Amino acid sequence: MSSLRPGDVLSFSSGFQQRGPHGFRVLRNEKGGLLNLLKTRWPQLLEPFEGRTPMVINAYPACIGRFEFAVVVDSYLSGSIVSRALMLAELEKLPVMLVGQPLFVADAIFRHLDRGLVLPDTILIGVGGYALPRSLEAAMLGALREKCRNVHVFQGYGVAEVDAGVLVGVDRNDKGEVIWHRRDDAVEVSIDAQNKLFLSLRAADGSYVMERFPTGDNARWEGQGIVMWNEEARLNPAVLRLLDGWSADDWRRRTGYVNVGAATRIQLRRRVEKKVPQELEHWDYAKQYGFSWLWKPNWGKGPDLRATVSALDNPVAADLLKNLPKK
Repeated sequence: MSSLRPGDVLSFSSGFQQRGPHGFRVLRNEKGGLLNLLKTRWPQLLEPFEGRTPMVINAYPACIGRFEFAVVVDSYLSGSIVSRALMLAELEKLPVMLVGQPLFVADAIFRHLDRGLVLPDTILIGVGGYALPRSLEAAMLGALREKCRNVHVFQGYGVAEVDAGVLVGVDRNDKGEVIWHRRDDAVEVSIDAQNKLFLSLRAADGSYVMERFPTGDNARWEGQGIVMWNEEARLNPAVLRLLDGWSADDWRRRTGYVNVGAATRIQLRRRVEKKVPQELEHWDYAKQYGFSWLWKPNWGKGPDLRATVSALDNPVAADLLKNLPKK
């Protein structure tokens, strides 16, 4: 960690190399590249904010810094606080930037909608921390667009040892993969012959804050952006096929936390009744496998999902198999 000075804000961010007392991210609000990139590359996302004071709702499990241009609400991982903030934004006619990790943001949105509460006319959702399945993105956008005039999603990618939000993604290719772009010129991207992704970050004077940090993820160039993957730790293709086979109604009922082992188990949202044997009541799932919105979902390397589903001795196996492409 660099030397600390008055005005610094320390935010929890352990990364994967530093988990001790120096595993904090220092927030100094010296960068504005992320919003500048959105305005330049995807102007339609910020046009509804022009001339208006936005409300930023922080749904992350950590501080994300100060926003002098906005009214800021910390949710403290409370869906109720997110709902109250959304209602206040509508009363005050403020556009909203809702930022957080995908599954908690989705839970807060679906709970708010299920209660029939009011929404502001403009919501820009920014998610990070782990992948946002295309099916969940479609489910959230479809539900919100019934109530809001302007709704968009962007994704941020960063590593604690470099910085938050160094890459930004909005568009997907024909395969549904997110195409990521550098936040600004201070970020440098390199990919070696083994498809390993390295990130560098320069300070305002041109010196390196971090040089060629190995992210642990794989990547390839696609046009002016990159596509990333990490089948071992982040998102196993079989698990992604399962998640992307869910309908909008499935996502309204399920949290997205799954356990794929000898049998597949799927956590339901609170006060939702199970319909198929794989589903577990919200707290029954927590008792067996543990659960916290602070935890990233376990979507990494696991057994072959087709083999797991085929071995299930119940009527829903055929329905799940329909959503898994043949090898």
